[in-house]
Amino acid sequence: MVFKWALIVFALAAVILFVLTKVIAFLNPPRPGRPAPLMLGRVQRALTWTVLVPAALALVLLVVTLLRQ
Repeated sequence: MVFKWALIVFALAAVILFVLTKVIAFLNPPRPGRPAPLMLGRVQRALTWTVLVPAALALVLLVVTLLRQ
């Protein structure tokens, strides 16, 4: 039960961060020769940690479960 709610929380966080990334990129388009907005980089890093790390943990749990049977 806790695992299901943890997945729901991570999914919601990922969707919110993805939408926030798109809004920031739309409102502050990168200009030639200038770096992207600082907040955009922070949100993209947060999105990476919110999506890739739980996905990797889920994959590890799947492999462990399959190998134990």
